[in-house]
Amino acid sequence: MPKKDTKKVDVAKGFQELEEIAAWFEQGNGDLDQGLAKFERAMTLAETLKNRLDEAENTIKEIKKRIHEE
Repeated sequence: MPKKDTKKVDVAKGFQELEEIAAWFEQGNGDLDQGLAKFERAMTLAETLKNRLDEAENTIKEIKKRIHEE
């Protein structure tokens, strides 16, 4: 499966949404269907954010490598 373009991901908003989902669970809300949907959303967000951060890390490594070669 091809990677999605994560450069358009707003990292700050993604982490904010994850915090909101975590807070929902911490409040002890017991709706199973809503909890499953929130869990699925959190996992999707976490994967997307991890991919975006990995891309940023690779870009930084490439820039450092280029600078050291000059």
